[in-house]
Amino acid sequence: MKIIRVIISGLFLCTILSATVLSQVTIAPTNMFLDDNSRFGTFMVINNSQQPQEISVDFLFGYFDTNEFGDKSFVRDSSEIAQNYSIAESVRAFPQNFVLQSGDRQIVRLRINASQDLVEQTYWARIRTTSTPESPPLELGASDAVNAQIGVKFEQITGLFYKVGETNTGININQIRTRMIDDNTIQILSDFERTGNSPFLGTVTTSIIKDGKIMRTSSLSTSFYFDGTHGQNFNIEDMEPGSYQVKVEFVSERNDVSEQDLVQMSPSVSSTTVQIQ
Repeated sequence: MKIIRVIISGLFLCTILSATVLSQVTIAPTNMFLDDNSRFGTFMVINNSQQPQEISVDFLFGYFDTNEFGDKSFVRDSSEIAQNYSIAESVRAFPQNFVLQSGDRQIVRLRINASQDLVEQTYWARIRTTSTPESPPLELGASDAVNAQIGVKFEQITGLFYKVGETNTGININQIRTRMIDDNTIQILSDFERTGNSPFLGTVTTSIIKDGKIMRTSSLSTSFYFDGTHGQNFNIEDMEPGSYQVKVEFVSERNDVSEQDLVQMSPSVSSTTVQIQ
């Protein structure tokens, strides 16, 4: 009997939770912050499954971009931007490949071997941690029958930020737009310019206000690497027709990232008036 192992890949982007269990392997933390005074860091890989996992760690460059409606997409293949912002080629992991037994954990150490003359700004990379159930020995018998074992390969993508020198960021809100998604859903769109030399990691709060009373509000922890658009949907089914104030605020605060790791900025606030029919 021949046993053939089929691998199905799964890719997960882990940028919000402090620890995530998207597969049977946990990665923590999901964002790492280093600087030119501290080029070493660690993260932990935990095997929550019932079988050994083959783990490998490598690095790539990528970032999130938005379209005109605030929809995010992950961009990998921008060589020009990578040339200016990537630290992926300068990161090393120890160990890089290992087998993790069921219930075990492994600390992975990172070292950045970057040039000493980098321009002052924040650079970044993505840590790709791949886990695959360990392959059993290949069984061969007299029968010509073939059995296929289905395995799953999980790729978990976490963030690595490297700050060099004086770093700063900022958000200028250029315009607040609205559009109706359907009869009961309005979308608030905030077009913004990201200033400074670092990505914005923080929280965006969007509110709909009537006569000083907040009728709807929503806060989202997010990251913006370049200029873009933030979108937030609200159900307005039970709201009376009329004029409302829309307020949007960007702040450099997140529940899952410590204040000392975030590049700080003054809050950016803008408001406009909209008509709800």
